[in-house]
Amino acid sequence: MKIIRNYILKDFFSVFIFSFLILSSVLLMGKLIDVSDMIVRKGINIGDAFKLLSFAFPPLLRYTLPLSFFMGVLLSMGRLIADNEIIAMRVAGVSTFKILHIFILIGVIFALLLFILNDKVIPGLTYRYHSVKKILMKNISAFIEPGVFLEHFENHVIYVSDKQENKLKNVIIYMLGEDKKATTMIVAKQGEFIVEGDILKMKLEDVYYHDIDPAGKRDVRGNFKIFFKNIPIEKEKEARVEKKPSDMEMKELLAKINQFKQRGIDARDFVTELNERINLSFSIFAFSILGFGVSLIVRHREKSINFGIACLGALTYYLLYILGKALIERQIVGPIVGTWLSNVIVLLLGSFLIYKHANSR
Repeated sequence: MKIIRNYILKDFFSVFIFSFLILSSVLLMGKLIDVSDMIVRKGINIGDAFKLLSFAFPPLLRYTLPLSFFMGVLLSMGRLIADNEIIAMRVAGVSTFKILHIFILIGVIFALLLFILNDKVIPGLTYRYHSVKKILMKNISAFIEPGVFLEHFENHVIYVSDKQENKLKNVIIYMLGEDKKATTMIVAKQGEFIVEGDILKMKLEDVYYHDIDPAGKRDVRGNFKIFFKNIPIEKEKEARVEKKPSDMEMKELLAKINQFKQRGIDARDFVTELNERINLSFSIFAFSILGFGVSLIVRHREKSINFGIACLGALTYYLLYILGKALIERQIVGPIVGTWLSNVIVLLLGSFLIYKHANSR
């Protein structure tokens, strides 16, 4: 069994490493284009450009490792089946499920490794990438970052979903009381801003205004076509780059979730990021089941066909992943259901294919 196990793993890792190098090169190309644009338009030097790329590469592992693992399982198993080596192994007393156990064990090890990277390594490098990029850009409005709860304002927390220069979309402003709990919520479909000294001046459009009273003694609401808001900037925090949810370790995410719930602020983004990070880590395990199941059903010798099937499977997974995120953003489902949708479907499909193969013999 040891000889057979080593033979299978040798074939698997040769495909895995090749797929990993190809996928990493393709995904890194997008970052390379972004950095090249900064060299040409902003005049940053080559050393800083390489520093940005070095920070940008590790976060790609959360996507390249699961995909490479899936291709490794599918292509190595596909070759064993097409060459009838799987039959020879059965004759030698090695069942299909013993081979599955090998891939499951390796999948769990890789999943735990990616989990550690997603918690301890990748968030810090992502934060450094954003920080260095903003310093190099030297943009006066750079501290307003889309998708981040901004807390470097006096008694205010601001969130925007999108920013183009000084134009904002989907703005949420929480005003905090002395106990640091939300007392007022302002929601605007769009707006624009300028920075004058230590004041952030905002012009908001299509505004919903709500005074929040935890005791329930008053309830002030209103809608405004145009709404002007001036917000003081805390000087000691102005230069600091606020962390996105993707920049935080899991313990920081949990702390933010508890903090925002105590303040009465929606913590959906942090809950989503926490579950998404765990989901992507253990997608390797789901891919090991799917890859094994697909290889038992397809039975193609040609690597090009198996590679195409692997790409189709990966595309389907990430379409489900994007669908889950879209359902969360539209608040159709909660963060837990939306983030785990892709893994659950892939795991069920792979298990069904294995079950179908076992009952067809």
